[in-house]
Amino acid sequence: MFLKNIGLVLEGGGMRGAYTSGVLDALMDENIKVSYVIGVSAGANNGADFVAEQRERNKKVFVDIVGDKRYLGISNLLKEGSYFGMNFLFDKVPNELVPFDYETFFNSPVTLKVCATDCEIGQPVYFEHKDFQPKYFVEKILKASCSLPIISLPVEINGKKYLDGGMVDPIPIEKSIDDGNPYNIIILTRNKNYRKTPSKWGFLTNVFLYKYPKLIKILKTRYKKYNNCIERINDLENRGHVYVFRPEKELSVDRFEKDVSKLNDLYEQGYYETMNQMKHFKKWIKSIEEGSTTV
Repeated sequence: MFLKNIGLVLEGGGMRGAYTSGVLDALMDENIKVSYVIGVSAGANNGADFVAEQRERNKKVFVDIVGDKRYLGISNLLKEGSYFGMNFLFDKVPNELVPFDYETFFNSPVTLKVCATDCEIGQPVYFEHKDFQPKYFVEKILKASCSLPIISLPVEINGKKYLDGGMVDPIPIEKSIDDGNPYNIIILTRNKNYRKTPSKWGFLTNVFLYKYPKLIKILKTRYKKYNNCIERINDLENRGHVYVFRPEKELSVDRFEKDVSKLNDLYEQGYYETMNQMKHFKKWIKSIEEGSTTV
């Protein structure tokens, strides 16, 4: 089932991306494909594997190899300036440990866009995978989208510095709509009632991002942007314009989770919650194809 004009929008969330991995594997098992995918941070990485049609790669990356000490930890922060082992995740893993299918990825008819934040202007930039060599896209674009402020160094792309896209566009639903997708499938990594609160890291933000005053300003009000985005999604959901997969069971995994057992449980939660909704989800798709849901 190849869905045209229906976008797939993927939220980030660090290790909570294990939930997204489970959802995407369920969709692949049902042979559901889309023509457009957009993601940020961990969502972008999940999306890349979905486009490459690598059924179990996300689980291996978000669950199975997390126990490797090179994956995340203070030692990485001391060695390379990032809590997550960026060299490990975007070189060693895709090229050796869990090979990424660069050829299928690049030749896919699917459009993949990844959001990162331009550090100088504090605005989102959306990179399309067809515009880059696949290895460069993985090593630079996906890394930039996942580079969290304070605990990661900015990534240079074409002479500009970029950080995590979630700062400026946490769930890029509006970009998908603007790109011609009136209907969208959205995978969130937070429970339905979750809302962000103001950051408690103001001092550290000022210290570590002093070179980028616009980023400091953005981070102070990021919680408002996120909460407004959730309200927008809820409205679209109520009107039948989006189908949202989100964790139904209360989350016990945070952005920096290292417990492989917990991550495996979250992956399975994503998979089985999606399968339990599959009949309803396909009914939603059918309503769009028959025109009974209108924009």
